Amino acid sequence: METRILNYFLTVAKLGTISAAARALHIAQPTMSRQIQQLEEQLGTPLFIRERRRMVLTKAGLAYQLRVEQILAELDHANQLVATINNNELTGKVRIGCVESSITKFLMPLLNKFHHQHPQVTYELFAADGDLIKNYLDRGNLEIGIVSTPINAAKYHYVRLPIDDRWGIAVTQDSPFRNQKVIKINEIKDHPLIIPSRSLVYDEISNWLKEAEQGLKIVATYNLLANGAYLASSEIGNLVCIEGAPLPPAANLTFIPLFPKRKLEHYLIWRKGISISEPAQQLINLLRSR
Repeated sequence: METRILNYFLTVAKLGTISAAARALHIAQPTMSRQIQQLEEQLGTPLFIRERRRMVLTKAGLAYQLRVEQILAELDHANQLVATINNNELTGKVRIGCVESSITKFLMPLLNKFHHQHPQVTYELFAADGDLIKNYLDRGNLEIGIVSTPINAAKYHYVRLPIDDRWGIAVTQDSPFRNQKVIKINEIKDHPLIIPSRSLVYDEISNWLKEAEQGLKIVATYNLLANGAYLASSEIGNLVCIEGAPLPPAANLTFIPLFPKRKLEHYLIWRKGISISEPAQQLINLLRSR
C-alpha cells in the first residue's frame, strides 16, 4: 500500500471532510473519495461513518489511525537514518514536546548550540501539558518530551533536568492576597480555584489541601495557561499555576508562591523500545549531559 493513500486517510480523519482534505493536499475531490473507498474495500471494513457531510471515524478507523501514525513516524525515522548513513553531515527533523515553564529558558540555548553544530537539522516544537506530550510520544508524533512532575514514566527512558519551578497562585489586582509575598496553603480555604486539567496535578493539589484539612473548591480547569489566566482575570477564581509559565500581560495577574514551597521538577523522556532518529539521539545526548 502506498504511503500516499495513508496520508490521504489521515488528512480526512484530521479535517473531517473529503473536500477539506482534497483542498489541503491539492488533489481532486473525486480522486480523494475514490482512494478512501478503495482503502476501505481493501481492509474489508468501513473506516468512516458519513454523517451530515462529516467523515467520522469508526472504532476500526480510530484504531487504524493510531497504527498508521505510528507506522509513518517509524518510516520517517528510517528515511532520516538512511539519509545520514553515508553522510558526515547530520540531517533530519527533531520533533520535541515541551511543557510551558521555566524549562524553556534552559532548552533554547541548548537548541541554539545544537543548531550551530548541526545546521542541517530542523525542529518541530510542540507545547502542551505532560499528558498530551506522552500521548504524542506513544503515537510516534514526537520523539522527545520534556515534562514536569508529577509524572508516570514507566514506559519511558527519563533523565532529571537541572531546572525546578514552584507552584503558586496568580491573582488579580483586586485580590486580598495581592500584596502578600507568599500564600499559605490554609489561606486559600474556601477560595475558588482554577487548576490545570491534568489528573495527576489534580491529585497532587488535593493532597496539599488535605494536609491543611480543607477541600478543593474548583470552579474551572484549563490545559492552556492563557485560557486559565483570562478566566482568573475575570475574577472567576484564583489561578493555580507555576512561576516559570508565561502569564499573558493583558490578564494583569500577580504570581504569589505557595508556602511551604511546592516544587515542580522537569524530566527529559523518550520511549523505551522504539528507534529514534540520529538527530533526536544526538540531541538527547546533549540534554542529558547538562
